[in-house]
Amino acid sequence: MSMEHPTPQERLAEAPFDDPRADIILQSSDGLQFHVFKIILTLASSVFADMFSIPLPASSRPHDKEVVSLSERSEDLELSLRHLYPVPPPETVPLTNVAVLAEFAQKYQVDALEKPITQYLRDNVELDPVGVYAIAVTYGYKDVGTAAARSCLNLPFSRLKSLHEQYATAQHISELFSYHVACGEAASEVASGRTWLSSFLQDGYFVSTGGGSRYRCSSCCTLDFINLDQNSESYGKRYGPRWLWKYLHRSALILASHPTAEAVTMEDFVLRANDCPSCKQDARQYMLDISERFGGEITTRVEWVPLPDVLTPSATTPQLPDTFFTDFDD
Repeated sequence: MSMEHPTPQERLAEAPFDDPRADIILQSSDGLQFHVFKIILTLASSVFADMFSIPLPASSRPHDKEVVSLSERSEDLELSLRHLYPVPPPETVPLTNVAVLAEFAQKYQVDALEKPITQYLRDNVELDPVGVYAIAVTYGYKDVGTAAARSCLNLPFSRLKSLHEQYATAQHISELFSYHVACGEAASEVASGRTWLSSFLQDGYFVSTGGGSRYRCSSCCTLDFINLDQNSESYGKRYGPRWLWKYLHRSALILASHPTAEAVTMEDFVLRANDCPSCKQDARQYMLDISERFGGEITTRVEWVPLPDVLTPSATTPQLPDTFFTDFDD
């Protein structure tokens, strides 16, 4: 940071940063000057408060306002200052600009920006969960980072991309990928392990109840080939309609890279598994009932998977580098 007098050809920012009553000028890295009030910035930022408390050299032109040169570009500085001034902030902010605000808030210790930044990040979770995660973990917004990491599960692994992942470290992105893979393994295990099916079995046969009736298809009843112990003739054997085993097998494959209940419980996906002419119509409700139970099991298992390390309580919030304060030397 350096202090200098404005030149006669100064480029002024737009209102409200062109107020002649302002008592100091902030100059962006590209030369745009913002006429601002010290009291507003002092109340918002402890860094600005300390900065303005430093006695300035006596000016040969006492009526001139001092100019403080900052490293921020004019568009970034204007965006940040508008969130400090008593003017209506924008209703929506693109993620790139959210990152600008987060950087400004951290650099100048502006606690008042935490609430709007958090809201802007939440507004973008479903649109770009990877980008929100990257920004949130970088600037210490762990609650939003957690929501974003979980929202990433709504994307297949191959689509875990964002133009904004550059804000995070390679380690943080790697942790997100590892979390997604672990959730995929947990969700796929629900389909392939099938221990939760015990409540639907009677004497080893699949029996689903609904509306007081019981359903069993004799035409497509077949042995479940998963979890059979070759050393035992009876252990692990399960029988049920062919559509059930087809549905679970297809689900296991999808859940490995797309670990959410919604990926395998949509009605079209569930009913597509039944190609038995004898029970295709009669089994419809049973298939939907069991998919609902299946989805609940998937959600529970995925919630057990530990979050990325950067989002755990022991992880520390990023700190300003020691060299940061040297930027304010005259």
